[in-house]
Amino acid sequence: MESRRDPSALHVLVVDDEKHTRESCRQILEDRGFHVLTASRCSEALEIIRSRKPGIVLSDMRLPDGDGMMLLRATREVDPEAVFIVITGYASVDASTEAFKEGAYDYLAKPFSALQLQILGGRAARQVQLARENKQLKERFRSEYTVERMVGSSSAMQEVFSLIQRIAPTDASVFISGESGTGKELVARAVHARSRRSSRRFVAVNCAALPPSLLESELFGHERGAFTGATARKEGLLEHASGGTFFLDELCEMPLELQAKLLRVIQDRRIRRVGGHQEIPVDLRLLAATNRDPARAVEEGTLRKDLYFRLNVVPLRLPPLRERVTDIPVLLNHFLANFSGQYHGEGSATLRLAPEAAAALRTYPWPGNVRELQNLAERLVSLSEPGGTIGREELPPEMLVPGIPQGAGMSPSSGAMGFHHAKTLAVETFEKGYLRELLARHGGNVSSAAREAGVDRRTIHRMLKRHGLLVAGVRTGSGGG
Repeated sequence: MESRRDPSALHVLVVDDEKHTRESCRQILEDRGFHVLTASRCSEALEIIRSRKPGIVLSDMRLPDGDGMMLLRATREVDPEAVFIVITGYASVDASTEAFKEGAYDYLAKPFSALQLQILGGRAARQVQLARENKQLKERFRSEYTVERMVGSSSAMQEVFSLIQRIAPTDASVFISGESGTGKELVARAVHARSRRSSRRFVAVNCAALPPSLLESELFGHERGAFTGATARKEGLLEHASGGTFFLDELCEMPLELQAKLLRVIQDRRIRRVGGHQEIPVDLRLLAATNRDPARAVEEGTLRKDLYFRLNVVPLRLPPLRERVTDIPVLLNHFLANFSGQYHGEGSATLRLAPEAAAALRTYPWPGNVRELQNLAERLVSLSEPGGTIGREELPPEMLVPGIPQGAGMSPSSGAMGFHHAKTLAVETFEKGYLRELLARHGGNVSSAAREAGVDRRTIHRMLKRHGLLVAGVRTGSGGG
């Protein structure tokens, strides 16, 4: 029998072969705002559970045509977040031990008072609400970082997506390599979101963003008095992430002595706080990333070989944008649509790209990769009217440098040159302009500029020397271009 209540209220199913018990429970729970369904037999209750999916089930364990265990298992199968409460004629919970092993929430021993039922019903309702909210949050997190939301139709990115799908359900360590701006952290989050640890924490640390002394304390935590300023015990991020996924970005920037401590964590699955003596167990899935070639970093001595082998169980290389130019229009349209909604409101017309502008973007080398393309999209949307067309002249000047039709420093007769000569001249012109722009943004700091460009600082120095460019503050020589 179904009572007539607000259909938006939480559904409760009361199952008992005693009519007095069913009607008493119905009246008490309806007074508390619940939508109450009742059944006197196991077969009737099973039909309601499968068709109506009640959030709370109160059931006697002994019914004329079956037992409550059947209903408990059916409830758990239909809705794992639902709460099952045992009604027992015994004053002890021991009689329903099997039900608790199967996941029963609580019990009511006959005879019970209206107040007991009201209190237990309120607790059960809060439990159901929290469980459903948690499920919604998990689903929202998964949808935000699923592979399907990572944009890219090129064969290179399809291979990346396929690898993420295969490795995410495992606990294998993944070493992600790729230039700055290719989306290494997004890949790490996608791996976590599709793993069995998705409901636990994802903790990311950029090893290049913290000085070595602070990095150790952040990773391992410290005891009170471990050093000047350590006025209280602090839990480290490795300990904080236990049970979940820990992502070490720019691992090659971590000092070698700290890499050795991290290696011990991977081997022993235990950490020791700075200044402490206690070994603390941790359960982590480790993901690491670098914008360098990891094998070269091992050769150069900036990455320990044993640590690299431990973390490089599954290598995953993200291709730079210049290696997947077919993704540029797809990505750009995606970003333009997002920023149009953000700046001009949902449903606003998206910008269009003129053919000559699209051609310029295809020939630009994208040193900042996808992040640079995203920044361009935001710039274009913020400076343009909705639905307008972006011409070549609206693009930043540095993006026009590689455009052979415009020359950008090449002589008017360059079209008559041989292909290799013209290509060499275009590359040299681009490199000079790019280096000046890059170093200007970083105040002449070669190390910082090298990190953004995704190359070793010695490569920057060689390019500067080759083109006759000097760095003193941001001084450039008369290298032409």
